[in-house]
Amino acid sequence: MPEDSIHKEKILIVDDAPANLRVLAEILMSDYEISVSTNGPEAIEIATKEDRMAEDGPPDLILLDIMMPDMDGYEVCRNLREHVKTKDIPIIFVTANTDDDTLERAFDSGGTDYVRKPVNRIELLARIKSALTHQKLTRKLLQEERLEGVLEMAGAICHELNQPMQAISGFAQLLVNDMSRDDRKHEYVTIIKNQIDKMGDITKKLMRITKYETRDYIESTKIIDIDKSSSH
Repeated sequence: MPEDSIHKEKILIVDDAPANLRVLAEILMSDYEISVSTNGPEAIEIATKEDRMAEDGPPDLILLDIMMPDMDGYEVCRNLREHVKTKDIPIIFVTANTDDDTLERAFDSGGTDYVRKPVNRIELLARIKSALTHQKLTRKLLQEERLEGVLEMAGAICHELNQPMQAISGFAQLLVNDMSRDDRKHEYVTIIKNQIDKMGDITKKLMRITKYETRDYIESTKIIDIDKSSSH
């Protein structure tokens, strides 16, 4: 597989010292897609920017310095936790201070983990891998919960719809049988019967849902893709 086609997870490094940015980027650039920022407001803008392209979406993880001018890491982290696009992104603080007060404030502001300065390469990579793995497991559990909800909803919908649809379809068939094909109403009743049968096919698909697949709808919203979700 060509190297440029391999998906790399995105890491945003935030530090006001260019030397620190270089050190972290050199450690990570072979395994991750790197972006950098030298201040808090810029980091928030990068992480929350509204871009529809998946490759330009929010970072998968953020390495965040604590001591920065104007807006420190604590405030940056709190801001990111309040934004819908970044509230669940793992944020690892990079700090030279590991006293109890510093770490307490880091975790209280929403931090996921921390690494000490000067950064140890092995420790940094291990903590990043751990945070990203935990994030993937959390997303998988959420997806399974969504699927369970979809299945329960599908079962309830099918149960409520089947009986009235069968009644409509049955009576429509009786009407069709009693009408001459030359009668214009024959065409209308036949259309009603066909549409009810199509609704029946939809309920059957709902009952076959085995996975959670979505598709784009209107105004950047998503809905469940019944065909993909019900295919085996």
